[in-house]
Amino acid sequence: MSAKKNKKKVKLRPAIFISVITLILCIVYSATKPTEHTTLVAPATGQLIENRPVMSSAFFTGKTAEAYRIASEIPKIIDSQFCYCYCKKNHQHKTLLTCFTNKHGSKCDTCINEVLYAYELYKQGKTLDEIIMLVDKKFYRPYKPQRL
Repeated sequence: MSAKKNKKKVKLRPAIFISVITLILCIVYSATKPTEHTTLVAPATGQLIENRPVMSSAFFTGKTAEAYRIASEIPKIIDSQFCYCYCKKNHQHKTLLTCFTNKHGSKCDTCINEVLYAYELYKQGKTLDEIIMLVDKKFYRPYKPQRL
């Protein structure tokens, strides 16, 4: 009978060893896993070109609300962007941030998508200059005057 118990112990040792290793790996993973909201490393400071406040995101839903929230969270980044719906020429807007001081941003997919893309780059830790270059590269299109 003692031989049977020894065989069971021998068979259990690998299972216990694997369990301990798995537990250790889980602990290490959970301790080193980055949180969903990490500290952003690309702060943009300085004076804003657009000095009117961003409309509250509470007036909107979905992607639109998210874009208004982001515009109020990182106004300097958004204020540094050119708006490729060409509202500067068509509506005398100063910067992309101007679109979010009124309802224009809620009606324009270009404005919303620029803000969302700029925010993704910001979360990746890109510098302000890198964000501007990458947004320009992605959204640039030649200006075509609107026909009345």
